[in-house]
Amino acid sequence: MDMVLTFLADLLMVAAALGAAAYCLILSRRLTRLSSIDKGLGGAIAVLSAQVDDMNASLEAAKSGSASAIARLEELTRQAREIAGDLEVMIAACHDVPTSTPPVAAQPDLSPEPQETAGQTPVGEDGATPDIPVFERRRSQTQAEAGVTPPLFRHHRSTPAGASR
Repeated sequence: MDMVLTFLADLLMVAAALGAAAYCLILSRRLTRLSSIDKGLGGAIAVLSAQVDDMNASLEAAKSGSASAIARLEELTRQAREIAGDLEVMIAACHDVPTSTPPVAAQPDLSPEPQETAGQTPVGEDGATPDIPVFERRRSQTQAEAGVTPPLFRHHRSTPAGASR
């Protein structure tokens, strides 16, 4: 009987060892699936890490873009305040000008114009031939003839943000 009990104890030990081996095999497979890059938790962590890196890059780009926009807006606001001050001075100067009576329009000369003969060129009042056309647009002149016309507000040219005057 002693031998039967020993044999039974050995069988129970073998069964327990086989159960532990099966448990370890199942646990190993589950951990492999959990940490796999493609499907498991490792893949999810890798995807989230890549998304965090992309979001950080996007955030830095947005910060740099907004910083340059803020600098440009501050420069434009400063220029607008300067121009507003100048306009206030101009308006105040207009209020200081005395009002005068409106000028009376001269009566037009209704006498008939002398008829020009076919071969003659018109002669001005001072005896010289006038240049035709009398009035000409500045746009029709070339840049070399007209020269560069200064802007209305010369000292308020817009400069790029960060550039010094």
